Amino acid sequence: MEPLKVIGKLKRINNVQQITDTFKKREFVIVTDEQYPQTIGIELVQDKVTLIDEFKEGEIIEVFFNLRGREWQKDSNSEIKVFNTLTAWRIQKVQTGAPAAAPSSAPQGEASNDVDDDLPF
Repeated sequence: MEPLKVIGKLKRINNVQQITDTFKKREFVIVTDEQYPQTIGIELVQDKVTLIDEFKEGEIIEVFFNLRGREWQKDSNSEIKVFNTLTAWRIQKVQTGAPAAAPSSAPQGEASNDVDDDLPF
């Protein structure tokens, strides 16, 4: 599977939640910039909960994540539910307005003027 990633504006950062003595998580929310913007909740777990600390709400970020899924059933007579979670493992700021790569002096596929070429035309 290709690495999963999404780009969006950081909308909210929640506090770290200590779930058990050995497990902690932190959630944050981004909003995508597309025809139909999506509000997406993503979580960080364990030693990754501090990854979001260097970012501020309103910044455009790229989030690399794993898609997790699990089934849950309240009791043997109830419906089985499936829950999905996006668990981030890397976050980076998207450089907005970054200059495009400078074109080279001789475009690819064209010979430089100082080179003799023996083409007949």
